[in-house]
Amino acid sequence: MKKIYLILSALAFAATSFAQAVPNASFEAWRVTSSGGTTAKLVQAPTYWTGEDTLIIALGEYAHSFSLISTPDSAWKTQLFQDSGSANVHTGMYSARMVTAHQDTLGIFPGILSNAQTHIAITASGPGAPTFTGGTAVSSIIDTVSAWVKYTQGGTGDSGILTVSALKMIAGYDSVIGVGSVKIGPGTTFTQVFATVNYTASTLTPDTIRINFASSAGGAANAVGSTLWVDDVAMKTKVPSSVIEVNQGTNSVAVYPNPATSTLHFDAANNEEFTCALYAVNGQLISNKTITGSGTMDVSNIASGLYFYAITDKSGSVTQRGKVVVTKQ
Repeated sequence: MKKIYLILSALAFAATSFAQAVPNASFEAWRVTSSGGTTAKLVQAPTYWTGEDTLIIALGEYAHSFSLISTPDSAWKTQLFQDSGSANVHTGMYSARMVTAHQDTLGIFPGILSNAQTHIAITASGPGAPTFTGGTAVSSIIDTVSAWVKYTQGGTGDSGILTVSALKMIAGYDSVIGVGSVKIGPGTTFTQVFATVNYTASTLTPDTIRINFASSAGGAANAVGSTLWVDDVAMKTKVPSSVIEVNQGTNSVAVYPNPATSTLHFDAANNEEFTCALYAVNGQLISNKTITGSGTMDVSNIASGLYFYAITDKSGSVTQRGKVVVTKQ
Protein backbone atom coordinates (compact mmCIF):
# COMPACT_ATOMS: atom_id res chain seq x y z
CA MET A 1 0.00 0.00 0.00
CA LYS A 2 2.98 2.33 0.39
CA LYS A 3 3.09 2.62 -3.41
CA ILE A 4 -0.47 3.92 -3.55
CA TYR A 5 0.13 6.51 -0.82
CA LEU A 6 3.16 7.85 -2.72
CA ILE A 7 1.06 8.10 -5.85
CA LEU A 8 -1.74 9.91 -4.02
CA SER A 9 0.70 12.45 -2.60
CA ALA A 10 1.82 13.23 -6.14
CA LEU A 11 -1.78 13.54 -7.31
CA ALA A 12 -2.67 16.00 -4.57
CA PHE A 13 0.20 18.36 -5.14
CA ALA A 14 1.03 18.00 -8.64
CA ALA A 15 -20.24 33.22 -4.04
CA THR A 16 -21.78 33.51 -7.56
CA SER A 17 -20.45 30.72 -9.71
CA PHE A 18 -20.13 30.38 -13.47
CA ALA A 19 -19.06 27.39 -15.52
CA GLN A 20 -15.72 27.29 -17.30
CA ALA A 21 -15.20 24.60 -19.90
CA VAL A 22 -12.99 21.53 -19.44
CA PRO A 23 -11.86 20.14 -22.84
CA ASN A 24 -13.53 16.82 -23.71
CA ALA A 25 -15.25 16.86 -20.32
CA SER A 26 -17.74 14.17 -21.35
CA PHE A 27 -15.05 11.81 -22.75
CA GLU A 28 -16.75 11.39 -26.11
CA ALA A 29 -13.47 11.74 -28.09
CA TRP A 30 -10.77 9.05 -27.69
CA ARG A 31 -7.39 8.24 -29.20
CA VAL A 32 -5.69 4.85 -29.56
CA THR A 33 -1.95 4.23 -29.81
CA SER A 34 0.58 1.43 -29.46
CA SER A 35 2.98 1.17 -26.52
CA GLY A 36 5.94 -1.10 -25.91
CA GLY A 37 8.32 -2.92 -28.22
CA THR A 38 8.62 -6.70 -28.39
CA THR A 39 5.04 -7.21 -27.19
CA ALA A 40 3.44 -3.92 -28.16
CA LYS A 41 -0.04 -3.31 -26.77
CA LEU A 42 -2.85 -1.03 -27.84
CA VAL A 43 -3.64 1.61 -25.22
CA GLN A 44 -6.29 4.31 -25.28
CA ALA A 45 -7.08 7.56 -23.53
CA PRO A 46 -9.64 10.35 -23.91
CA THR A 47 -8.48 13.24 -26.10
CA TYR A 48 -6.86 16.00 -23.95
CA TRP A 49 -6.46 13.52 -21.04
CA THR A 50 -3.66 11.11 -20.13
CA GLY A 51 -3.03 8.06 -17.93
CA GLU A 52 -0.01 5.97 -16.96
CA ASP A 53 -0.62 2.99 -19.27
CA THR A 54 1.80 3.99 -22.03
CA LEU A 55 4.48 4.90 -19.49
CA ILE A 56 4.24 1.66 -17.49
CA ILE A 57 4.29 -0.53 -20.60
CA ALA A 58 7.03 1.30 -22.50
CA LEU A 59 9.29 2.06 -19.53
CA GLY A 60 8.71 -1.38 -18.01
CA GLU A 61 9.80 -3.13 -21.20
CA TYR A 62 12.77 -0.79 -21.52
CA ALA A 63 13.86 -1.50 -17.94
CA HIS A 64 13.45 -5.25 -18.50
CA SER A 65 15.50 -5.19 -21.70
CA PHE A 66 18.41 -3.72 -19.73
CA SER A 67 17.89 -6.20 -16.86
CA LEU A 68 16.95 -3.42 -14.46
CA ILE A 69 13.87 -5.40 -13.47
CA SER A 70 12.97 -9.05 -14.10
CA THR A 71 9.35 -8.55 -15.18
CA PRO A 72 8.76 -10.00 -18.67
CA ASP A 73 7.54 -7.78 -21.48
CA SER A 74 4.10 -9.38 -21.52
CA ALA A 75 3.28 -8.66 -17.87
CA TRP A 76 2.16 -5.03 -18.00
CA LYS A 77 -1.56 -4.34 -17.73
CA THR A 78 -3.53 -1.42 -19.19
CA GLN A 79 -5.66 0.36 -16.60
CA LEU A 80 -7.54 3.13 -18.46
CA PHE A 81 -10.45 2.14 -20.70
CA GLN A 82 -13.24 3.60 -22.77
CA ASP A 83 -16.57 2.37 -21.43
CA SER A 84 -20.11 2.50 -22.79
CA GLY A 85 -23.60 1.22 -22.07
CA SER A 86 -26.36 2.85 -20.06
CA ALA A 87 -25.06 1.50 -16.74
CA ASN A 88 -21.54 2.86 -17.30
CA VAL A 89 -22.14 6.39 -18.61
CA HIS A 90 -23.85 9.43 -17.15
CA THR A 91 -24.54 11.15 -20.47
CA GLY A 92 -23.47 10.56 -24.07
CA MET A 93 -21.89 7.39 -25.41
CA TYR A 94 -18.73 6.97 -23.33
CA SER A 95 -17.14 7.38 -19.93
CA ALA A 96 -13.57 6.86 -18.68
CA ARG A 97 -12.96 3.73 -16.58
CA MET A 98 -9.90 3.28 -14.33
CA VAL A 99 -8.94 -0.05 -12.75
CA THR A 100 -6.38 -0.66 -9.99
CA ALA A 101 -3.96 -3.43 -11.03
CA HIS A 102 -0.95 -5.28 -9.69
CA GLN A 103 1.88 -4.42 -12.09
CA ASP A 104 4.06 -7.37 -11.10
CA THR A 105 7.34 -6.21 -9.47
CA LEU A 106 6.17 -2.59 -9.64
CA GLY A 107 3.45 -3.29 -7.09
CA ILE A 108 -0.15 -2.07 -6.94
CA PHE A 109 -0.95 0.92 -9.14
CA PRO A 110 -4.28 2.75 -9.25
CA GLY A 111 -5.67 3.64 -12.64
CA ILE A 112 -4.96 7.33 -13.24
CA LEU A 113 -6.71 9.91 -15.43
CA SER A 114 -5.30 13.45 -15.66
CA ASN A 115 -5.83 16.56 -17.76
CA ALA A 116 -2.05 17.06 -17.40
CA GLN A 117 0.91 15.22 -18.88
CA THR A 118 1.82 12.22 -16.71
CA HIS A 119 5.43 11.14 -16.05
CA ILE A 120 6.82 8.01 -14.32
CA ALA A 121 10.50 7.11 -13.90
CA ILE A 122 11.35 3.40 -13.55
CA THR A 123 14.78 2.43 -12.18
CA ALA A 124 16.45 -0.64 -10.72
CA SER A 125 14.98 0.24 -7.33
CA GLY A 126 11.47 0.44 -8.79
CA PRO A 127 9.22 3.19 -10.12
CA GLY A 128 8.95 6.63 -8.66
CA ALA A 129 5.62 8.29 -7.91
CA PRO A 130 4.00 9.86 -10.97
CA THR A 131 4.59 13.54 -11.61
CA PHE A 132 2.54 15.92 -13.73
CA THR A 133 3.10 18.97 -15.91
CA GLY A 134 0.56 21.27 -17.51
CA GLY A 135 -3.21 21.14 -17.22
CA THR A 136 -6.15 23.23 -18.41
CA ALA A 137 -5.45 26.94 -18.91
CA VAL A 138 -7.77 29.25 -16.95
CA SER A 139 -8.08 33.00 -16.53
CA SER A 140 -10.20 33.18 -13.40
CA ILE A 141 -10.43 31.76 -9.90
CA ILE A 142 -11.77 28.18 -9.97
CA ASP A 143 -14.02 27.49 -7.01
CA THR A 144 -14.95 23.85 -7.57
CA VAL A 145 -14.31 20.92 -9.92
CA SER A 146 -17.13 18.41 -10.20
CA ALA A 147 -17.64 15.07 -11.93
CA TRP A 148 -20.23 12.32 -12.22
CA VAL A 149 -18.70 9.10 -10.88
CA LYS A 150 -19.43 5.46 -10.03
CA TYR A 151 -17.14 3.23 -7.96
CA THR A 152 -16.66 -0.40 -6.97
CA GLN A 153 -14.13 -1.60 -4.38
CA GLY A 154 -11.43 -4.18 -5.01
CA GLY A 155 -10.71 -4.32 -1.30
CA THR A 156 -12.72 -3.32 1.76
CA GLY A 157 -12.09 0.30 2.70
CA ASP A 158 -10.79 1.43 -0.68
CA SER A 159 -12.14 4.52 -2.44
CA GLY A 160 -11.52 6.52 -5.56
CA ILE A 161 -10.28 10.08 -5.39
CA LEU A 162 -10.48 13.36 -7.30
CA THR A 163 -7.68 15.86 -6.62
CA VAL A 164 -7.34 19.39 -7.98
CA SER A 165 -4.33 21.70 -8.02
CA ALA A 166 -4.55 25.39 -8.93
CA LEU A 167 -1.23 26.64 -10.31
CA LYS A 168 0.27 30.00 -11.18
CA MET A 169 3.55 30.74 -12.90
CA ILE A 170 5.63 32.65 -10.33
CA ALA A 171 9.25 33.60 -11.00
CA GLY A 172 9.38 31.12 -13.88
CA TYR A 173 8.04 28.15 -11.90
CA ASP A 174 4.61 26.48 -11.72
CA SER A 175 3.59 27.17 -8.12
CA VAL A 176 0.64 25.49 -6.38
CA ILE A 177 -1.60 28.24 -4.95
CA GLY A 178 -4.65 26.11 -4.20
CA VAL A 179 -5.65 22.47 -3.69
CA GLY A 180 -8.82 20.47 -3.29
CA SER A 181 -9.82 16.82 -3.12
CA VAL A 182 -12.76 14.53 -2.52
CA LYS A 183 -12.84 10.77 -1.93
CA ILE A 184 -15.26 8.71 -3.99
CA GLY A 185 -17.12 5.94 -2.18
CA PRO A 186 -18.71 2.79 -3.62
CA GLY A 187 -22.05 2.96 -5.39
CA THR A 188 -24.04 1.28 -8.14
CA THR A 189 -25.17 4.45 -9.89
CA PHE A 190 -23.54 7.68 -11.00
CA THR A 191 -23.42 10.46 -8.42
CA GLN A 192 -21.93 13.94 -8.65
CA VAL A 193 -18.94 14.82 -6.46
CA PHE A 194 -17.38 18.24 -5.84
CA ALA A 195 -13.80 19.17 -4.95
CA THR A 196 -13.62 22.69 -3.50
CA VAL A 197 -10.32 24.45 -4.17
CA ASN A 198 -8.81 26.17 -1.11
CA TYR A 199 -6.35 28.95 -1.95
CA THR A 200 -3.27 30.08 -0.04
CA ALA A 201 -3.89 33.74 -0.97
CA SER A 202 -7.17 35.34 -2.03
CA THR A 203 -5.37 37.87 -4.24
CA LEU A 204 -3.84 35.29 -6.62
CA THR A 205 -5.59 34.01 -9.76
CA PRO A 206 -4.41 30.66 -11.19
CA ASP A 207 -3.40 30.27 -14.81
CA THR A 208 -3.66 26.44 -14.83
CA ILE A 209 -5.97 23.87 -13.23
CA ARG A 210 -4.69 20.31 -12.88
CA ILE A 211 -7.37 17.62 -12.44
CA ASN A 212 -6.45 14.05 -11.42
CA PHE A 213 -8.59 10.98 -10.83
CA ALA A 214 -7.33 7.71 -9.29
CA SER A 215 -9.13 4.41 -8.75
CA SER A 216 -7.57 3.85 -5.31
CA ALA A 217 -7.08 6.27 -2.44
CA GLY A 218 -5.38 3.82 -0.07
CA GLY A 219 -6.62 2.12 3.07
CA ALA A 220 -7.64 -1.21 1.51
CA ALA A 221 -5.95 -4.51 2.31
CA ASN A 222 -6.03 -5.42 -1.38
CA ALA A 223 -7.13 -2.72 -3.80
CA VAL A 224 -6.66 -4.78 -6.98
CA GLY A 225 -9.82 -4.57 -9.07
CA SER A 226 -11.08 -1.27 -7.63
CA THR A 227 -12.84 0.47 -10.52
CA LEU A 228 -13.74 4.12 -11.02
CA TRP A 229 -15.98 5.43 -13.82
CA VAL A 230 -15.84 9.19 -14.54
CA ASP A 231 -18.07 11.31 -16.79
CA ASP A 232 -19.06 14.95 -17.33
CA VAL A 233 -16.30 16.89 -15.55
CA ALA A 234 -16.96 20.59 -14.93
CA MET A 235 -15.31 23.61 -13.34
CA LYS A 236 -16.99 26.62 -11.73
CA THR A 237 -15.43 30.00 -11.14
CA LYS A 238 -16.22 32.55 -8.48
CA VAL A 239 -15.97 36.26 -7.95
CA PRO A 240 -12.93 36.97 -5.74
CA SER A 241 -13.98 37.74 -2.15
CA SER A 242 -11.86 40.89 -2.32
CA VAL A 243 -14.26 42.44 -4.84
CA ILE A 244 -17.63 40.84 -4.17
CA GLU A 245 -18.37 42.89 -1.03
CA VAL A 246 -19.33 46.48 -1.78
CA ASN A 247 -17.83 49.00 0.62
CA GLN A 248 -20.66 50.62 2.60
CA GLY A 249 -18.46 53.26 4.22
CA THR A 250 -17.07 56.52 2.93
CA ASN A 251 -15.11 55.93 -0.24
CA SER A 252 -11.72 57.65 -0.49
CA VAL A 253 -11.80 57.40 -4.29
CA ALA A 254 -14.74 58.66 -6.33
CA VAL A 255 -15.58 56.32 -9.22
CA TYR A 256 -17.91 57.72 -11.90
CA PRO A 257 -20.01 57.79 -14.02
CA ASN A 258 -22.11 54.79 -13.08
CA PRO A 259 -23.38 53.52 -15.50
CA ALA A 260 -20.36 54.18 -17.70
CA THR A 261 -20.26 54.03 -21.49
CA SER A 262 -16.64 54.50 -22.56
CA THR A 263 -14.55 55.91 -19.69
CA LEU A 264 -14.39 55.39 -15.93
CA HIS A 265 -13.04 58.31 -13.87
CA PHE A 266 -11.18 57.96 -10.56
CA ASP A 267 -10.63 60.92 -8.25
CA ALA A 268 -8.80 60.37 -4.95
CA ALA A 269 -9.34 62.57 -1.91
CA ASN A 270 -5.56 63.02 -1.74
CA ASN A 271 -2.73 62.77 -4.24
CA GLU A 272 -1.68 59.26 -3.22
CA GLU A 273 -0.91 56.49 -5.69
CA PHE A 274 -3.46 53.66 -5.93
CA THR A 275 -4.30 50.77 -8.26
CA CYS A 276 -7.76 49.92 -9.56
CA ALA A 277 -8.54 46.39 -10.80
CA LEU A 278 -11.74 45.77 -12.79
CA TYR A 279 -13.25 42.25 -12.79
CA ALA A 280 -16.00 40.54 -14.76
CA VAL A 281 -18.64 38.65 -12.75
CA ASN A 282 -16.85 35.34 -13.49
CA GLY A 283 -13.74 36.60 -11.67
CA GLN A 284 -11.70 37.36 -14.81
CA LEU A 285 -9.43 40.39 -14.52
CA ILE A 286 -10.53 42.86 -17.24
CA SER A 287 -8.25 45.82 -16.58
CA ASN A 288 -5.67 46.93 -14.05
CA LYS A 289 -4.35 50.48 -13.82
CA THR A 290 -2.16 52.44 -11.40
CA ILE A 291 -3.19 56.05 -10.87
CA THR A 292 -1.82 58.96 -8.84
CA GLY A 293 -4.47 61.39 -7.61
CA SER A 294 -6.94 61.11 -10.47
CA GLY A 295 -7.16 59.32 -13.79
CA THR A 296 -9.33 57.31 -16.15
CA MET A 297 -9.82 53.74 -17.38
CA ASP A 298 -11.00 52.93 -20.91
CA VAL A 299 -14.04 50.62 -20.89
CA SER A 300 -15.16 51.26 -24.46
CA ASN A 301 -14.06 47.83 -25.66
CA ILE A 302 -15.71 45.70 -22.99
CA ALA A 303 -19.21 44.26 -23.16
CA SER A 304 -22.20 45.80 -21.43
CA GLY A 305 -22.87 44.36 -18.00
CA LEU A 306 -22.06 44.43 -14.29
CA TYR A 307 -18.41 44.64 -13.19
CA PHE A 308 -16.63 44.74 -9.84
CA TYR A 309 -13.63 46.87 -8.92
CA ALA A 310 -11.09 46.78 -6.12
CA ILE A 311 -8.82 49.69 -5.21
CA THR A 312 -5.54 48.95 -3.44
CA ASP A 313 -2.96 51.29 -1.92
CA LYS A 314 0.80 51.19 -2.49
CA SER A 315 1.22 48.48 0.17
CA GLY A 316 -1.18 46.19 -1.69
CA SER A 317 -4.04 46.49 0.84
CA VAL A 318 -7.58 46.72 -0.54
CA THR A 319 -9.00 50.07 0.60
CA GLN A 320 -12.20 50.21 -1.40
CA ARG A 321 -14.52 47.84 -3.24
CA GLY A 322 -17.47 48.50 -5.49
CA LYS A 323 -19.45 47.66 -8.57
CA VAL A 324 -20.13 49.53 -11.76
CA VAL A 325 -22.39 48.97 -14.76
CA VAL A 326 -21.09 49.42 -18.30
CA THR A 327 -23.66 50.24 -20.98
CA LYS A 328 -23.28 50.87 -24.70
CA GLN A 329 -25.24 53.62 -26.39
